[in-house]
Amino acid sequence: MGLVLIGMLVASMVLLGFWQRRRAKKRFLEAKRKLRELNSMTESDTNDG
Repeated sequence: MGLVLIGMLVASMVLLGFWQRRRAKKRFLEAKRKLRELNSMTESDTNDG
């Protein structure tokens, strides 16, 4: 019974790690897109002036 509990604990940690990595990647790509958007806005401002 103890081995089953340890196996479940390890499995849940691995699954949580995969989920966190996927979530972090999505947040990173979103932040990267916003940064690129802001960068293009500031470049257009400097070109106007």
